[in-house]
Amino acid sequence: MRTLNPVKRHRERCRQARAQMSQYLDGELEPRAAGRIERHVRWCPDCRRMLANLRRTVTGLGALRDLPAPNGSQG
Repeated sequence: MRTLNPVKRHRERCRQARAQMSQYLDGELEPRAAGRIERHVRWCPDCRRMLANLRRTVTGLGALRDLPAPNGSQG
């Protein structure tokens, strides 16, 4: 059953968007689902900030992959 309370509806949309952010960044979502994420973060500052932080984290971790392994460690 859908709730009519706008605060609860917003929280539910945030929850759904946040659950799919990693998949969105990896390009694993269907276009319709990706569009929902994009529309949501356009007007939700909290989720927009969370997506930006996740994007920076993923980018930073990707950059680590390109670094040579320290001496004595297994790669």
